[in-house]
Amino acid sequence: MIDIKENLKTKDILTILAQSTYMPTEEKLNARAQRYMDDDRVIALGANIDDKFCGIVILNYEESYRVEILDIAVLKERQHQGIGHQMIKCIKEFYKPACILAETDDDAVGFYRKIGFEVNSLGEKYPGIIRYECKYTCE
Repeated sequence: MIDIKENLKTKDILTILAQSTYMPTEEKLNARAQRYMDDDRVIALGANIDDKFCGIVILNYEESYRVEILDIAVLKERQHQGIGHQMIKCIKEFYKPACILAETDDDAVGFYRKIGFEVNSLGEKYPGIIRYECKYTCE
């Protein structure tokens, strides 16, 4: 995992970020990347395999005991290869939080369940879109 916060607006990183963005546009992705770059609490990490980024995870690290995943994404062609799971494992090992939190939708809730997150429905937070709170309590 490599710090990519200063490189969030590169084409390679924005392509990955688009995987976790609802109806991504270039303008929307650049605005999102800029918000992350401007926030001191945000940590942006990239998974690099064979000198090519294939996954990213954006964290809110406001408190040392709690880490919130703001975005996690893997290139479509690299999904289902354990990259997302490895990124979560790195967060647990490096930051040693008491818990990891995330909010997601139907598209990614299975990923969180599969790797041991407790999942609770938040209901229809946006019209027609059910959101879920995911929490992993670290040991």
